[in-house]
Amino acid sequence: MKVKVKNLVPLGSLVAGLFWIYYGLSHHGFWHPVRGPMAGFVPTLIAGTLVVMSLLGLLQSFKEKDDPDRLENWLVVLAAGIIFSLVFLFGMLISLMAFVFVWLKFFEKENWKNTIIVMAISFGIIYGVFMIWLKVPFPNGLILYTILG
Repeated sequence: MKVKVKNLVPLGSLVAGLFWIYYGLSHHGFWHPVRGPMAGFVPTLIAGTLVVMSLLGLLQSFKEKDDPDRLENWLVVLAAGIIFSLVFLFGMLISLMAFVFVWLKFFEKENWKNTIIVMAISFGIIYGVFMIWLKVPFPNGLILYTILG
């Protein structure tokens, strides 16, 4: 069986999901018997969902015809590379807000008012739920780490 370009993204996301399940469970914990969810709870659930979706995508990719020259085949890889680079440089929160902005303005063609409202609500939910309530340690990135010390 020949590995096709369309197999690479599900394989890569499957490996990433398995890594984050391991990392979330081993470094942050999943559930405390008294306090409830720990910092690794949500990342582990999301990684578990990624593993399931990756397996389904991998099975589906074997049924599809491969066309490696089409740009659509590489958009997910390109987007993931950009997001990982932004997280490395600026941190998770700024990268998530940049993603929401780019998605709403350039792909959904939303107006400025809706874009700013959705970004503010998204930031509030992400910050409130993950950083304050669940105490998930988001990476700051090189630039934020340099600025904040």
